[in-house]
Amino acid sequence: MTWELLIGLVVAGFSAGLLDAMVGGGGLIQVPALVWLLPAQSAATIMGCSKFAGMFGTAAAFKQYLKQMQMPWRTLIYGALGAAVGALFGAWCLTKLSNQHFKAALPILLLLVFVYTLKRKDFGQAHHPTFDPFREPRVAAASSAALGVYDGFFGPGTGSFLVFLFVRVFGFDFLHASAMAKGINVACNVAALSLFIGLGHILWHEALILAAANLSGGILGAKLAIRYGSVWVRKLFIVVVGALIIKTLHGAFLA
Repeated sequence: MTWELLIGLVVAGFSAGLLDAMVGGGGLIQVPALVWLLPAQSAATIMGCSKFAGMFGTAAAFKQYLKQMQMPWRTLIYGALGAAVGALFGAWCLTKLSNQHFKAALPILLLLVFVYTLKRKDFGQAHHPTFDPFREPRVAAASSAALGVYDGFFGPGTGSFLVFLFVRVFGFDFLHASAMAKGINVACNVAALSLFIGLGHILWHEALILAAANLSGGILGAKLAIRYGSVWVRKLFIVVVGALIIKTLHGAFLA
């Protein structure tokens, strides 16, 4: 392994873990970086390495949230199970199909999220759950399953979509939504990764280095989000989604 590759993996993993812990979207740093650093590898192998690293960073961030907040565990478990099933199916699809259509649709979806968040000044500032405790887990399972398919098949931006889902649909504030997104992301990563590893789509040396960097970034990112609260996370969410729109437009139509 060259020094250039080592440094690239560390920078990409830490940056992705830091961003993903706060508002999601770390995959849109990590996956393109891996495509550039490992140009000879297949899409499935790139995603296998990314999922492996993301699993550690996301789990570390989730642990930090658990130390500071009460979680709706039933909703989280149902959402995680639904997401895991969806991610497993999406990962299988990735080994069989092209993800070009997802690349083209992603900037459009992100643009809708961006405009809605800007228009609603109070969006994600208050924590007022929409559903009763009996209905909330079922809605979480269904909606997370759909995003799980996307996460297993393509992945980048899933964290941001999960944050938006829990703020817009479930009535959570940005801090609680970020915590829920981390827990569900862990389930997605584990499910998709199990398939990628089973089919040999992973490079262990590169994945372990990436995971260590992602883990460090995830811990720091969660601590920053908890310290500065929902108002700060909302502002960062707007900045990140805006940057992701530009990035994905370039990747889908101009690259």
